[in-house]
Amino acid sequence: MGRKGTRYSEEDKLFYIKLVQDGMSANAIEQEYGVKRGQVAQWVERFNTGGVDALRRRPKHTYTPELMLEVVQAYLAGSTSYRQLAQQYNISNDSVIFQWVKRYTSGKSLKTTRRTTRMKNGRKTEQVERIEIAQWVIANEMDYVGATTHFNVSYGQVYAWVKKFKQGGPDALADRHGKAKEANGQLTKMELKDLEIKRLKARLAHVSTEVAVLKKLQEFERMDAQQKKNISQFKHSRKK
Repeated sequence: MGRKGTRYSEEDKLFYIKLVQDGMSANAIEQEYGVKRGQVAQWVERFNTGGVDALRRRPKHTYTPELMLEVVQAYLAGSTSYRQLAQQYNISNDSVIFQWVKRYTSGKSLKTTRRTTRMKNGRKTEQVERIEIAQWVIANEMDYVGATTHFNVSYGQVYAWVKKFKQGGPDALADRHGKAKEANGQLTKMELKDLEIKRLKARLAHVSTEVAVLKKLQEFERMDAQQKKNISQFKHSRKK
């Protein structure tokens, strides 16, 4: 019944839960049956909260990049664990969060692993929104892909808007085609003020995340250095 690396049936899960209820530890189960102790603990937790129904396979879920980033930032803040976050955000497995954090800290884009249909033709937008999107991309270090999901626009649109914005500023993103032209690209003071606030917020969110990542990496480096130091001291004491 302890088939390592396979999917477990409802009966399998109940078997391991019963072992825990009878006093066997998750560590002992992993050693004897090859089932990860974290997995066993998760089954027990689900069973205690929702009964047998909670053990049944859940339908695959696609998480939005915004939610993924929020969860990653919460973990990097250092005040919670993968398991706690999985419960808080109703995420199927804490290993999912581990993969998100791993991708983010390695500099990769946070997006769903399942294939999604990318918008090809784009959608109609106003000048103010095009400026906001261009500023968001620049604030997030040219994250074109992130902008497509964040604002629900096409990659081609984002690329063109950023290019025009960098070359000619806000006026370059005005719609100058016939009746649709937008007041010759002149924005009101309120619109300019609102855009600047959004730009600063986008940059602040990005920088804050960078700081959190840096702190977490420094923590990992300290832990690694301490572990190497302990190993070195242990080897030295053994020689004596």
